[in-house]
Amino acid sequence: MIASAPDAPTDQIREIPFVDENVELVRRYAEALVSAASGENRAEEALGELEAITTEVLGQHPAFRQVLASAQVPVAEKDRILQQVFGDKVESVVLRFLRVLNRRGRLDLVPALARECRQIWDRRHKRVVVKVRTAVALDAAQEEALRQRMAAMTGATPILQITTDPGLIGGLIVQVGDQVCDASVRNRLEQVRQRLIEGKTHEIQSRRDQFSHPA
Repeated sequence: MIASAPDAPTDQIREIPFVDENVELVRRYAEALVSAASGENRAEEALGELEAITTEVLGQHPAFRQVLASAQVPVAEKDRILQQVFGDKVESVVLRFLRVLNRRGRLDLVPALARECRQIWDRRHKRVVVKVRTAVALDAAQEEALRQRMAAMTGATPILQITTDPGLIGGLIVQVGDQVCDASVRNRLEQVRQRLIEGKTHEIQSRRDQFSHPA
């Protein structure tokens, strides 16, 4: 772990101008952190720590999150808290990043920034997150087969995020970005049900037409 350097914020972060649109702001801050951490060869570590701060600190300690987000707490006091809590526990680039966010009044963006940083890093390394829901846990061979199939389909290295959902009855649901492939038994049964309904509706309509237009 690199020793902290609280008085030396990275140029990439310091020079970001204000913009009104949060989506654009998050993207630019995230790109700055990824570039700064990459320049120190600590990107994987920095991104992991930012994600841990989001889930393990802000997510599990809402009171602490409220303090950091509060406009009633002076910037200098928040800066002291950040150094005390994270000073010797995170990469120096992460601490500098948090302190810059504090000076800009943007600590509330940390969760969004953690997600955006990961997406940027994955795109740069041709990695894609594949979310998988299965009725039962996959064994090693099944998981590897799925990984290879998704690699062939996406042309990227798949990062599998697998969860089990007994409610699926059987099969699995795969999501890549906004695209979803539902191969669950429940989905197949629903498709069969819909076809039966459509067939019955067509049959009823045909009989109505026969009565409406007798030979």
